[in-house]
Amino acid sequence: MKEKILPSLVLTIVCAVVCGLLAVVNSLTRDKIVQAESDKVQRSLVSVFGEGSYQPLDRRYDGVTQVFSGNGLTIYDITVDGYSKGGIRALVGIDESGTVSGVGIVSCGETAGVGTKITAPDYLAGFRGAADESGYPDMISGATFSSKGIRAAVTLAIECSKGGVQNG
Repeated sequence: MKEKILPSLVLTIVCAVVCGLLAVVNSLTRDKIVQAESDKVQRSLVSVFGEGSYQPLDRRYDGVTQVFSGNGLTIYDITVDGYSKGGIRALVGIDESGTVSGVGIVSCGETAGVGTKITAPDYLAGFRGAADESGYPDMISGATFSSKGIRAAVTLAIECSKGGVQNG
């Protein structure tokens, strides 16, 4: 009987110690991770939309992570599916006239060399000035899902800028 209980007891103790260590590491690194993520977004904002002060706005839209204001723009932080679920995190800036002023990629988990073609500056620049899908650049051959994903992000930002349904 003792031989059957001992391995289970040892395994339980090991699991409890590992869980405790993970909890400690999580509490020590949580703030650093949040700050690193915030810094990454701020760097992306400056990279795409230029130097300036970008302030988060208290607006909530379905599918939009966060909304910023800066340099006369409203910028939507949107994560969409490409080939990978949630594989594209984009910033889409909309000016006061309701047209796209710029698109930037915060992160892209798409297939290297194929889906990542959507991150090319020339491709993203093709969205500038668009007020609807007729102004979008062509889809990228071989990266259909990724192209559809970035188009969905831009479409969502345009809809939100036109008074899309705002949540709580």
